[in-house]
This record gives sequence, C-alpha cells and structure tokens, in this order.
Amino acid sequence: GMGSDDVKLKYSGDDPESYASIFSSAKTDVTEADRERLIQALKILGEGTDIARAVDVDQVLRYFVVHNFVVNGDSYTGSMVHNYYLYEADGRLSMIPWDYNLAFGTFQAGDASEAVNDPIDTPLSVTGDGDRPMIDWIFASEEYTELYHRYFSEFISEWFDSGFFEEMIDNVVSLIQPYVEKDPTKFYTYAEFEAGVTALKTFCQLRQASISGQLAG
Repeated sequence: GMGSDDVKLKYSGDDPESYASIFSSAKTDVTEADRERLIQALKILGEGTDIARAVDVDQVLRYFVVHNFVVNGDSYTGSMVHNYYLYEADGRLSMIPWDYNLAFGTFQAGDASEAVNDPIDTPLSVTGDGDRPMIDWIFASEEYTELYHRYFSEFISEWFDSGFFEEMIDNVVSLIQPYVEKDPTKFYTYAEFEAGVTALKTFCQLRQASISGQLAG
C-alpha cells in the first residue's frame, strides 16, 4: 500500500475496505472492534480538532523529533510513504520506528550535504496540506509546534551539548571495531568503516548545529 491514502493515514469513510493496506498488514488478529476504533481515530485525526483523543501526543512528537533528526527519506515523511508500524491502544495512535538503513540523507539519490539542513517543520516531502495527517497536526497548532520544538531543544541538549553523542558513538565503535577488522565477509574495507564513522559523526554534529539554528529562528 505504498503511498495509498490509508497508509498516509487519511480518513476515507467508515468502510473497513478503504483501509485494506492497514488491516491486511496487521501483525495481530484484528477484530471488528479494532477496526472501528482505528477508523474513528483516523477520522478524528483528519478533523484535527481533538488530536489528543486520537493520538498519543507525547509519543508521536518524540518519534518525529528523532525521525526528522536522522532525515529518513524511506519512510512516512518521504516520497514513497511507507516503512513504519502503526500502533493503536484504546483508540489512540502512535508510531513505532522501523527500517532506518537509508537514513542520514542516503535514500535514493539523496545527498547528506543537503539533508543536513532539511527543515524540521517541513521535513522531506511533508507540505502541511493534509497529505500526511499524522505529522500535519503538529504544525497546524501553535501549541503543538512549540512543544515539538521544546522536545527538539531537549534532544539537542541531552544528546549533543552534553557530549553524550560522541561518547556513545565512540563506545559503540570501540565495541565492534575488532570484529569489523577480522570479519572475512564484510561488505567494506576497514578503512571504509573508519571513514563511515567519521562521516556519521560529522553529519550528526552538523545536523544538530543546523537544527539549533532553525530553533533559534
């Protein structure tokens, strides 16, 4: 259902057949009550007047903070509109991340030098015209936009200003380095692995600087 209206999470009436891509891909057994709750949540989401009834606001805001930081084009916010898990509980929706191997500006003909400045309020293919209701609600409300920005600011402060990011990535590299070097089936040379670590660090550092600038206006 790549790019279909139900995968975009648009409300298309009360007929469950209008959401075939969602229900046919479900990872749990779906009851009639499940369908009714989900469709009702999508209806409220589309109306945009009582978001907290249909969306786990805190979880979804935090999801998009990280999601938009790493600029994952192969996703809900990208041109193909796919690669996420939708979770529903008690009529409220949230997002579970999945498939981030093409993040950091590497999707299709993506360029990391351009992706590093991707705008956080109009990420990738999001235009704010209602085509991606699961993220459009954030920017349709001054209150939610401010909260989204606050969470982004906290993310930058806790992960980057604190030095945690560099310490974390250095620890991971230290942990896997000897195995990468010895692996007879590796896809890249050890020198390319080292270059990749440097590139990933550089991207994230420049990305946080760009976002800090965006938050500052």
